[in-house]
Amino acid sequence: MPIRLVAVDLDGTLIDHRLQMNPRDRQALRAAVAAGVQVVIATGRMFRSSLPYAQELGLSGPIINYQGAVVREISSGQVLYRCELALPMLRRALEYAEPRGWHVNAYLDEEVYTERASPEADLYARVSMVPYHVVGPLSRWLNRESTKLVLVDLDPQEVPGRMAELDAWMSGIARVTRSLDWFIEVVNPQVSKASALALVAARLGVDRSEVCAIGDNVNDQEMIEWAGLGAVMRTAPAGLRERAAFTTSTPEEGGVAEVLTRFVLGQNTPPRPASGSVAGA
Repeated sequence: MPIRLVAVDLDGTLIDHRLQMNPRDRQALRAAVAAGVQVVIATGRMFRSSLPYAQELGLSGPIINYQGAVVREISSGQVLYRCELALPMLRRALEYAEPRGWHVNAYLDEEVYTERASPEADLYARVSMVPYHVVGPLSRWLNRESTKLVLVDLDPQEVPGRMAELDAWMSGIARVTRSLDWFIEVVNPQVSKASALALVAARLGVDRSEVCAIGDNVNDQEMIEWAGLGAVMRTAPAGLRERAAFTTSTPEEGGVAEVLTRFVLGQNTPPRPASGSVAGA
């Protein structure tokens, strides 16, 4: 079946380390929209952080933010779906992170809150292009649900170990995943890009076999597996590449455009993932 809906991750997929979009990718996505294909950004970023990229592409339909915790209509701002971290989930995560001095951001109503100004807070603000508010210990300040938590570590080598620690501590109470090299994200266990994408597809009347999802990291895995055509950057972890039908090039090289040209605009027959092997480039 032809691809009618494309879901594309931002960081590490559509935008590079300079936070820029390759002109080839921009042109291919605009061509897909002009051909009647629905294009949806699916990102861990906040709405206000991802909106400039959506506007650069001329998108006005649904957008998936916060790892799938919020789905919103760009043109109207209407929230179509929201699933936040309940207070017990927040308190459980903070009980572990705060005594260890880990930097944590909390998200309420499209604003970022943190305990203190720090290099970690500044790194997140630079990448997200969103300022933060200093409020003191989050465990004392938070008194209602938060869309997500993000733990920031300046050393990417430490992130896998911290993720494993926190995931074991949370014991399934919340979902722990990774977006960029420095960011560990905590969301409601019901949240994923796949469930949000399924909601969008149903709303648009698109079957999952008509969906192409493109990503680069573990937080994209469920979306990649759910879509009829799952494609990943060649920089993706090996385990994710094994679950994708196609491996493409990097954001700097126009990897998204490569996928769209071959399987969306050209409508060539999408490959299927072979057990233990990687298809594509």
